[in-house]
Amino acid sequence: MGWHIMARTSRRYEIEKEESFKSVYRAGVYIRLSNERHEEWREKSSSPKAQAYVCEEHAKSKGIQVIQVYEDYEYSGTNFERPAYIQMMADVRNGKINCIIVRDLSRLGREHIEMGRLIDKVFPFLGVRFISVIDKLDTIDGLDNNKSFEVMLKNIINDMYAKDISSKIISSKHARAKDGYFIGSLPPYGYKIEKTSKGQKLVINEETAPIVRQIFDWTFEGKSQYEVTLELNRLKIATATHYNKTGEMYRLEDGQEWSKGTVAKMLNNETYTGTLRQGKRRQNLAKGESPYSTSPEDWIVAENSHEAIISADEFQQIQKIRRERKENHCFSSERNDLVRDPENRYLGLVFLKDTERALYRRTRIYGKDEKRLFYCFQADNFTGKSVEKIDIFIKEEHLDAMVLKTIQEIASKLISEKSFLGRIKNEFLRRKEVAETSLKELSMKKDLSEVAIARLYERYATGNLDKAKYITLKEDESRKHASYSSEISRLEMMISKLKKDERKSRKVARTIFQARKETKLSAEVIKELIERIDVISKTEIEIHFLYDFNENGGIQ
Repeated sequence: MGWHIMARTSRRYEIEKEESFKSVYRAGVYIRLSNERHEEWREKSSSPKAQAYVCEEHAKSKGIQVIQVYEDYEYSGTNFERPAYIQMMADVRNGKINCIIVRDLSRLGREHIEMGRLIDKVFPFLGVRFISVIDKLDTIDGLDNNKSFEVMLKNIINDMYAKDISSKIISSKHARAKDGYFIGSLPPYGYKIEKTSKGQKLVINEETAPIVRQIFDWTFEGKSQYEVTLELNRLKIATATHYNKTGEMYRLEDGQEWSKGTVAKMLNNETYTGTLRQGKRRQNLAKGESPYSTSPEDWIVAENSHEAIISADEFQQIQKIRRERKENHCFSSERNDLVRDPENRYLGLVFLKDTERALYRRTRIYGKDEKRLFYCFQADNFTGKSVEKIDIFIKEEHLDAMVLKTIQEIASKLISEKSFLGRIKNEFLRRKEVAETSLKELSMKKDLSEVAIARLYERYATGNLDKAKYITLKEDESRKHASYSSEISRLEMMISKLKKDERKSRKVARTIFQARKETKLSAEVIKELIERIDVISKTEIEIHFLYDFNENGGIQ
């Protein structure tokens, strides 16, 4: 009878333990909507809503709390650079979730090597419970040999399927592109997508097409990309990104603004003439290829594929205007005509005074022959955004001259190299001797403290000291001993640091004196000595050195 009572008690404990164990799991449900929709996603059972339902119901049955549903829309299973997937793995690493649930293995991915790595290595390392509902896979149950083989087989099949589908998709897309159908996901600003049984057609968006027309008209009238961008932002026209997300034509005061780069891309886009040039980037998963850019002769061209916003003649005229403007610009000289110095010796060191705004190295060309050049560090804002325009620059040769002069002035105050190196040696020797003397004294005190603790124990063991008194005295002496040990460790670290600082100071000193003889500072010298350069104007700078220099040993 007792045995049966114990069995029931044990079972009750097991159930309570199991329920408690379940409650610690915080799950993320992962959903992937494939970009191969025409194949498998016509199945209603595989829709995002159905996937979520299956996973959430399974989680409920297991007592698992679903924290978040992650959904990647139109991403291939062979591509693991998916935003929702990346976010989910980040949430795993920061502890937000510790369980991942998918409808079936193919939702997580279709590349068998990476899938095997995730299930066998990554998830166990991160302490993640992985559940594939349809495959009846739950890593909390472990993977026996049969189950492991089954998972591997399914991953290989999924991989093969994805590559087969990829080949079919490529062929299908190429055929549709040749017939003038749009094979991209987002239409160019000014158009919208009209879906037909054979594919996607671009049709004019009556709301945004006039904006496109206006951009080309302004350019034809002589406005630069920068001026066009300013005009769009002045009128508070919403960007293409904002419009695609919200359908709103105008932006709020703090909304995203147009940039001249976006305007430039639109002005170069032949799609506005009714011609489609597609297939500029390709990927063949069946061959294991990564995405790559194709050459223009391999692009798929379809003329008169849709209604034009800009005539072909107007487009060509505008391209001519833009080419001429570029050709007449001083920066357009042929590179081969110039003597160039490709090394940016001040990279990451030059800033606008009182800001964290870096000044970037630019090439300036001047003169009628367009063969003379100089480099400068420049802070400018020509994005077209409605902010205060900053235009400040300093010639690299002037920067060189000011930095070199400052370093040479420092060197001149440091007497001779030999004498200065001697002073460095003597100064650090003095500091080390002081520290080493203190170290010896503390070591002696520590040894005496250890002897004192031993004697206290002898007195207590022989009955010459009662227990209470022994404990009090031992605690006092132990505190002294710990204090000595701590101070000894500090001094040992100080001596080690002094040795390193001496070597560094000697190296910096040699660099300083070497620079005194130079006419142009090397990148190594600059990086060795300078932390930051603040530019106040084209003739005024502030140099922040990595070290303080003085005549007494001189470098901290």
